[in-house]
Amino acid sequence: MNVKLFDTHTHYDDIKFDEAAGDKKDRADYIRAIMKDNDICGIIGVGVDISSSAAQIDLASKIKGFYAACGFHPENIPKDSDVESGMESLYKLLQKNKVVAIGEIGLDYYWKQNPLKAVQILWFERQLELSERLSLPVVVHSREAHGDCFECVRRHKGSRGVFHSYSGSAEMAKALISNNYMISFTGVVTFKNASRVCEVVKSVPIEYIMLETDCPYMAPVPMRGKVNHSGYLIYTAQKIAEIKNIPVEEVVSITCENAKRFFKISELS
Repeated sequence: MNVKLFDTHTHYDDIKFDEAAGDKKDRADYIRAIMKDNDICGIIGVGVDISSSAAQIDLASKIKGFYAACGFHPENIPKDSDVESGMESLYKLLQKNKVVAIGEIGLDYYWKQNPLKAVQILWFERQLELSERLSLPVVVHSREAHGDCFECVRRHKGSRGVFHSYSGSAEMAKALISNNYMISFTGVVTFKNASRVCEVVKSVPIEYIMLETDCPYMAPVPMRGKVNHSGYLIYTAQKIAEIKNIPVEEVVSITCENAKRFFKISELS
């Protein structure tokens, strides 16, 4: 395959990669090897708080084709910091080289121990305001909160973004597209119980789709149970090609161009 894949959502700072990297003790060396061996042209490293966001920036400084997204995940909203100081710290990171998005941000109502809904919404909306102010796209996490997430982004007309690892309805996906949002799919699309996600893939035009691993999580079939990495992205591309009845090379090529356009990457660096 001559065309190359673009993995739009990764967490290579995760401790799960400590063992997976094997003799490649330097994480950057490990990632470069994966990119070379699996025809990966681009990767977005996504932060969940200030520390992990800084780690993505560090990796981006060392790896060609690797870029950073910085933000506060709803599960990682700091308990010892107010939203103003949080936004100030985030703003400073967003000025760094090769930062191309704010994320991952959003709402997660699944875990009872997560911050209160009102707190999550406050931090989400403040980061959407930063998106509008800095003209940076957002990477949105939504779990058991699709309605509130949609209402938040709809209130911020100047924002644009992507709903990552999408698990909502086809109807909401179409509404998101009409509000300047993209839809991204993980290896979940390959799972046996993923009929709803497959229906969304079928209904969303390929021009609005991006691919991601969300590694080290969400390893696709036939790699379930393994530590996921960008080399497994091809299985997601193959499944989407099957659903849409188009060549896998077309899926890879179009989603790569979608990613570069979305993150405003004209030339990989």
